[in-house]
Amino acid sequence: MNLRSFLRDRALYIGVYVASAALTAAIVQFDLLFSGASLRWVNVGYMFLLSGVGLSLFLAVDYHRQRAFFRRLEEAASDAGQKTVLLDEPRTLEQRLYVAAWNRLVARLQGELLKERDRGQKRVAMISRWAHHMKTPVSVIDLELQKAVKMEIPPLCQEVLESIAEENDRLQSLLQTLLNLNRLDDFAADFRVERVDVLALVRKVINDHRRAFIAHRVYPKIDEPDPKELSPSYLWVESDPKWLQLVLEQIISNAVKYASRPDREGRVRIRFERREDELVLTVADDGVGIAPEDLPRVFEPFYTGANGRMDARATGMGLYLAHEACKHLGHKLSIASRPGEGTEVRIHFGQAPTIFTELSAELAPRDIAGSS
Repeated sequence: MNLRSFLRDRALYIGVYVASAALTAAIVQFDLLFSGASLRWVNVGYMFLLSGVGLSLFLAVDYHRQRAFFRRLEEAASDAGQKTVLLDEPRTLEQRLYVAAWNRLVARLQGELLKERDRGQKRVAMISRWAHHMKTPVSVIDLELQKAVKMEIPPLCQEVLESIAEENDRLQSLLQTLLNLNRLDDFAADFRVERVDVLALVRKVINDHRRAFIAHRVYPKIDEPDPKELSPSYLWVESDPKWLQLVLEQIISNAVKYASRPDREGRVRIRFERREDELVLTVADDGVGIAPEDLPRVFEPFYTGANGRMDARATGMGLYLAHEACKHLGHKLSIASRPGEGTEVRIHFGQAPTIFTELSAELAPRDIAGSS
């Protein structure tokens, strides 16, 4: 509350006060006229001056009593106020009523928030438990499919089994995505920083997804730097290997899906590059690319864009999950694409201040060769 808004709020009071003073002076003047006398204009001016001084003193004291309290109340009511604000000690009856109403509102809000948080935690626990239970039949189906592959079966049945295996892999991937989304809410509970060999991790992810590469007729290529030109720590970064693997899985699975073409074989190329004080890992595909209007929103949850609308199986969660995990890890994710030419997704492992900065001194003396 500033002085202008304070005076505007009390404009009616000030108007009534001035009108009362003028009416009082008029009554006195009329009374004196009936007695044959009259007020001099100097006396009238003096009366209004004293009344104005008294009104100004009253308004100044009132403004001083109200200013801090209402400024605190405005702070609590503003959109920028994201936390519960305690009001100042009330000094008037009006302020006491405000405080009583505010405290009842805050208590009710906190109670509702606690209930909603409890419901959310129970819902997350239920979904996680359900997803874990669902992984058991998925694993059993995978084992049975592996047994069937070793048997002599007709070609038509073989095609059906391959289709079931592909859908089973997709179901397993979706269940894992669901579990990872739940884990994001409690990232610190499942987090451990290590020195990670990025090249070895990329090879592992590609090997784990070899069935998807074969099914989509997409072939990976890793541009490995010349070992003679590398420093011992060129392809090592500080990160959480489990979460970093999740990021790579989401990016590579996306690249495989969109590099797949019915008329030709697709390519996914992975390369590494040192730029000043950061390592950049690039996953590039030669697929359909992303429309320019879709690029700014690819990291939003459930946003599939024009390509996703042509594929009913698209969820719009892969890049969102990768982006959120990179934010927690202290890495940066960027993307560039041209329709019809392909897409490049880059992970920037910078040495600028991140969540690992305080751990650098502890991790630096380690023998990299001995930790592999």
